Amino acid sequence: MNNWEKSNLELTPAPEMTLIDESGDLTILIKHDYYSSDTEHGRFLLGSFIDSLSESGEPILKVILVDSAVNLIRDPFFSSRILKLFSLSRYSYVCEDSLEAFDVDYTPGENVIVCPAADISMQILQSAHLITLS
Repeated sequence: MNNWEKSNLELTPAPEMTLIDESGDLTILIKHDYYSSDTEHGRFLLGSFIDSLSESGEPILKVILVDSAVNLIRDPFFSSRILKLFSLSRYSYVCEDSLEAFDVDYTPGENVIVCPAADISMQILQSAHLITLS
C-alpha cells in the first residue's frame, strides 16, 4: 500500500493516443486469406465469418485488408463477399504494400482506399471496436 492521494494515480492519455473513433461502430481487420490454417476448412470458416459480419446488422465503420488477405479480392470464393463487406462499411482500406507483395492488381471501388502500411497502422490504432480475423 502507499500513501499517495487518489488524484495522483489518475492518468490522462497522451493526445496522440486518444481514440478518434468513439462511434461504437466496428472495425474489421482481416489479415489472411484463410482462418486458422491454410486449408479448405480454414477458407470455409473465413467465408462464414465474413458472411456473418455482413448479415449481423452491426454498423461497420472500417474494413481493413492486410498481408495475404489482399488475395481475397481476386479469389472467386471470396471476391463478392469482400465487395459486400466493403459496401457495408463507411471506409475500407487495402494495404498497398501487401498488394505489391502478393502481386494483386486492384483498382479500388467507391469507398475503398489503397494506402501504405504506415497509414493502415494508424487506422488500426485509432479503432475502438476492433475485430481481427487472422
